[in-house]
Amino acid sequence: MKTWDLSDLYTGFNEKYQSDMLELEHLFDLYVAFIRSHPQDDIEFIEGYISYHEKMAGLARTLSSYPGLVMSTDVTNQEAPQYMAKLQQIYRKSTAEDVLFSRYLQTVDLYLLSSKSEIIKKYLFLLEREKEDAKHLLSESEEIMYSKLRELSSGSWSRLQGLTTANLPVSFRDKEITLSEVRNLAYDNDASIRKDAYEAELKAYEAIEDQVALALSNIKREVAVMNELRGYDSALSHTLFSSKMTRETLDAMIGAMMDYRPQFEKYLQAKAVYLGHKNGLPFYDLFAPVGKLEKTYTYEEAQEIVKEGFYSYSKKLGDFATKAFDKNWIDPFPKKGKRGGAFCSNQPQLKQSRIMSNFTGSLSDILTLAHELGHGYHGEIISDNEPLFWSYPMPLAETASIFCETIVNNHLLSMIKDPKERLSVLENSLQGDTQVVIDILSRFIFETHLFEKSQGPVSKYQLKDMMIDAQKEAYQKGLDQDVLHPYMWLNKSHYYSAGLNFYNFPYAFGLLFGKGLYAQYLKSPKTFLNSYDDLLSLTTKATVEDVAKSMNIDVTKKDFWLDSLEQVNKDIEEVCKLFLVK
Repeated sequence: MKTWDLSDLYTGFNEKYQSDMLELEHLFDLYVAFIRSHPQDDIEFIEGYISYHEKMAGLARTLSSYPGLVMSTDVTNQEAPQYMAKLQQIYRKSTAEDVLFSRYLQTVDLYLLSSKSEIIKKYLFLLEREKEDAKHLLSESEEIMYSKLRELSSGSWSRLQGLTTANLPVSFRDKEITLSEVRNLAYDNDASIRKDAYEAELKAYEAIEDQVALALSNIKREVAVMNELRGYDSALSHTLFSSKMTRETLDAMIGAMMDYRPQFEKYLQAKAVYLGHKNGLPFYDLFAPVGKLEKTYTYEEAQEIVKEGFYSYSKKLGDFATKAFDKNWIDPFPKKGKRGGAFCSNQPQLKQSRIMSNFTGSLSDILTLAHELGHGYHGEIISDNEPLFWSYPMPLAETASIFCETIVNNHLLSMIKDPKERLSVLENSLQGDTQVVIDILSRFIFETHLFEKSQGPVSKYQLKDMMIDAQKEAYQKGLDQDVLHPYMWLNKSHYYSAGLNFYNFPYAFGLLFGKGLYAQYLKSPKTFLNSYDDLLSLTTKATVEDVAKSMNIDVTKKDFWLDSLEQVNKDIEEVCKLFLVK
């Protein structure tokens, strides 16, 4: 079975890996000694801090990415978790010194110093944010204690969810399959298979719901306690700071999404009628293919479609996709022990990326490849940035991925004339839009309510009830109220990271921001091409609002989000008309 090539990282936990681990530990020891012994003389002290972090950035990313990638395709691997734990021990070496330096920043005028140092000037945005974040630090001893205990608490609960779901056997029609495989059957052409798969999935969760509910409850309780100790108003306010995004922007976007629920409700009800349902769309038919494009694609065919779409935008983007496929940067197929879903792991220190998917041949799987390759292209652009500007905030993380997914989807539409085939492609895209707007809205509502209850234990019954209520509020009567999915909290790994709370609204931001950018591209392709890569580069160096301003977009105003949603609504109107074509 085709797998990705990790050899440019490592070929195993061998002598090279061990040597690099020792080198990283040595760098951390030197950094700790520098912070403890060097006079706090402003410029040299800050420049030294930056220099050490630049040296550690690439090596740390390579060392930590390798076991993470290994575990994502084989959760039974016994070596990888041990090295991840060892890396965490190395990272903890500098906890006290990081706190000391962050507190020190509060005593200096960074703007004044930036006029005297090119290095400080280069990283002024990052230093100012670290200075602001220092207001929420605990004491050095408390930060050290939490960094040690976190691995045993939320870190362990997170691994429990990953292990139980990746290894969960699902009984489907008298045979045992994986959770990823049964969830992929939601896209099957056979209505009875979709329904049976949905019921088998829900039945399988009963075997692990107790332990996974306990994991989720304890992770969110830990987050709530730590945010209170750090002086954050809420987990959401902490996430917004980490996202480099204001509450004003979030409220404008969520408000627009709430306003457009009736349009999505109209689409879902029309699809329900098309499929022969009377009380709204049952959850198991959310991803039901429609029209007559019933083709199952090979992986080779998917590659060609993605490359054609990317080349229709630019040679640079097409060449990137070709490189990713040819150099085996992708692990495409589901297998036992492999995590579900898809992700892209950028490796800017190598000017590469690695992509995991669970490709089964559906049209949706092709768009997933385009999406993840968009992340990879984003990584290619930021690899030219300075080492401490290799990470972008969550909302902007989806900018290139949504844009690339839109390119491929529109490329497919441009080649199709038959109304029923057009319905297949357009409605498949609308499925994704519905997930990113309406389902994300349900997850945002769910997590908001979850944190409201996280002062104490939250039972599996409460979690299921909250998820059902959130789905009803978001989907309205578009879904059959009696056939929802009470376990959507159990299979979404994003809920299980103490450091990634509310990892839902960034997807909506990415979709709608990407739609807005694509509209600009259509108006003036040449002008857009000259500035788009600059925007992607800027995503690591500025706030969400300032990145948007670079393209003359004001994301704090509801009007922008309504305009983006109106583009989705045009697809809704066309799809509803195509549903009537016999």
